[in-house]
Amino acid sequence: MSEISSTLRKLRLIQLALIAVIPILGWVAEIDRRRGSSDWTLQHWLVAGLTLWAVLGGVRIRHRLLRRSGEALKKDASDPKALRQWEAGQVVGLAMAESVAVWGLLVRMVLGGALWQALSF
Repeated sequence: MSEISSTLRKLRLIQLALIAVIPILGWVAEIDRRRGSSDWTLQHWLVAGLTLWAVLGGVRIRHRLLRRSGEALKKDASDPKALRQWEAGQVVGLAMAESVAVWGLLVRMVLGGALWQALSF
Protein backbone atom coordinates (compact mmCIF):
# COMPACT_ATOMS: atom_id res chain seq x y z
CA MET A 1 0.00 0.00 0.00
CA SER A 2 2.95 2.29 0.60
CA GLU A 3 3.97 2.09 -3.06
CA ILE A 4 0.53 3.24 -4.14
CA SER A 5 0.52 6.23 -1.79
CA SER A 6 4.01 7.27 -2.90
CA THR A 7 2.92 7.01 -6.54
CA LEU A 8 -0.12 9.16 -5.81
CA ARG A 9 2.03 11.74 -4.02
CA LYS A 10 4.43 11.84 -6.95
CA LEU A 11 1.58 12.27 -9.44
CA ARG A 12 0.06 15.04 -7.34
CA LEU A 13 3.41 16.84 -7.28
CA ILE A 14 3.72 16.54 -11.07
CA GLN A 15 0.18 17.81 -11.48
CA LEU A 16 0.76 20.81 -9.23
CA ALA A 17 4.03 21.65 -11.00
CA LEU A 18 2.37 21.54 -14.41
CA ILE A 19 -0.52 23.68 -13.21
CA ALA A 20 1.91 26.20 -11.70
CA VAL A 21 3.79 26.46 -15.00
CA ILE A 22 0.72 27.58 -16.97
CA PRO A 23 0.43 31.09 -15.46
CA ILE A 24 4.19 31.45 -15.70
CA LEU A 25 3.99 30.68 -19.43
CA GLY A 26 1.23 33.27 -19.75
CA TRP A 27 3.34 35.84 -17.97
CA VAL A 28 6.35 35.08 -20.18
CA ALA A 29 4.19 35.34 -23.29
CA GLU A 30 3.04 38.83 -22.30
CA ILE A 31 6.46 40.30 -21.52
CA ASP A 32 6.82 43.34 -23.77
CA ARG A 33 4.09 42.15 -26.16
CA ARG A 34 2.13 44.43 -28.40
CA ARG A 35 -1.47 43.93 -29.35
CA GLY A 36 -0.72 41.28 -31.98
CA SER A 37 -2.46 40.38 -35.18
CA SER A 38 -5.85 38.69 -35.18
CA ASP A 39 -5.36 37.26 -38.65
CA TRP A 40 -5.30 33.48 -38.94
CA THR A 41 -2.42 32.50 -41.16
CA LEU A 42 -1.36 29.10 -42.37
CA GLN A 43 1.01 28.85 -39.41
CA HIS A 44 -1.85 29.48 -36.97
CA TRP A 45 -3.89 26.70 -38.55
CA LEU A 46 -0.88 24.41 -38.45
CA VAL A 47 -0.40 25.06 -34.73
CA ALA A 48 -4.14 24.51 -34.15
CA GLY A 49 -3.90 21.18 -35.98
CA LEU A 50 -0.82 20.12 -34.03
CA THR A 51 -2.56 21.06 -30.78
CA LEU A 52 -5.58 18.99 -31.69
CA TRP A 53 -3.33 16.10 -32.69
CA ALA A 54 -1.48 16.29 -29.36
CA VAL A 55 -4.72 16.32 -27.38
CA LEU A 56 -6.30 13.44 -29.28
CA GLY A 57 -3.09 11.42 -29.18
CA GLY A 58 -2.70 12.04 -25.47
CA VAL A 59 -6.27 11.01 -24.77
CA ARG A 60 -5.90 7.86 -26.84
CA ILE A 61 -2.59 6.81 -25.27
CA ARG A 62 -3.87 7.64 -21.79
CA HIS A 63 -7.05 5.64 -22.36
CA ARG A 64 -5.09 2.65 -23.64
CA LEU A 65 -2.66 2.66 -20.71
CA LEU A 66 -5.39 3.13 -18.12
CA ARG A 67 -7.55 0.39 -19.61
CA ARG A 68 -4.68 -2.10 -19.59
CA SER A 69 -3.57 -1.20 -16.10
CA GLY A 70 -7.13 -1.20 -14.79
CA GLU A 71 -7.70 -4.74 -16.00
CA ALA A 72 -4.42 -5.92 -14.46
CA LEU A 73 -5.05 -4.10 -11.17
CA LYS A 74 -8.47 -5.74 -10.87
CA LYS A 75 -6.73 -9.11 -10.85
CA ASP A 76 -3.84 -8.08 -8.58
CA ALA A 77 -3.94 -4.67 -6.89
CA SER A 78 -0.25 -4.83 -6.03
CA ASP A 79 1.02 -5.53 -9.57
CA PRO A 80 3.99 -3.14 -10.01
CA LYS A 81 3.87 -3.22 -13.82
CA ALA A 82 0.18 -2.31 -13.86
CA LEU A 83 0.82 0.45 -11.34
CA ARG A 84 3.59 1.89 -13.54
CA GLN A 85 1.26 1.74 -16.57
CA TRP A 86 -1.41 3.57 -14.61
CA GLU A 87 1.13 6.18 -13.55
CA ALA A 88 2.38 6.55 -17.14
CA GLY A 89 -1.19 7.03 -18.36
CA GLN A 90 -1.75 9.81 -15.85
CA VAL A 91 1.53 11.55 -16.70
CA VAL A 92 0.82 11.35 -20.45
CA GLY A 93 -2.56 12.96 -19.91
CA LEU A 94 -1.07 15.75 -17.83
CA ALA A 95 1.76 16.36 -20.29
CA MET A 96 -0.60 16.59 -23.24
CA ALA A 97 -2.77 19.07 -21.35
CA GLU A 98 0.34 21.13 -20.62
CA SER A 99 1.32 21.05 -24.28
CA VAL A 100 -1.83 23.01 -25.12
CA ALA A 101 -0.51 25.92 -23.04
CA VAL A 102 2.88 25.64 -24.74
CA TRP A 103 1.24 25.82 -28.18
CA GLY A 104 -0.62 28.95 -27.02
CA LEU A 105 2.70 30.42 -25.96
CA LEU A 106 4.08 29.68 -29.40
CA VAL A 107 1.16 31.43 -31.07
CA ARG A 108 1.59 34.52 -28.92
CA MET A 109 5.38 34.81 -28.93
CA VAL A 110 6.58 33.32 -32.20
CA LEU A 111 3.64 33.95 -34.50
CA GLY A 112 2.74 37.33 -32.95
CA GLY A 113 -0.87 36.35 -32.51
CA ALA A 114 -3.40 38.31 -30.54
CA LEU A 115 -4.00 37.45 -26.91
CA TRP A 116 -7.39 35.89 -27.71
CA GLN A 117 -5.70 33.54 -30.18
CA ALA A 118 -3.19 32.35 -27.60
CA LEU A 119 -5.94 31.91 -25.00
CA SER A 120 -8.05 29.88 -27.41
CA PHE A 121 -5.47 27.13 -27.09
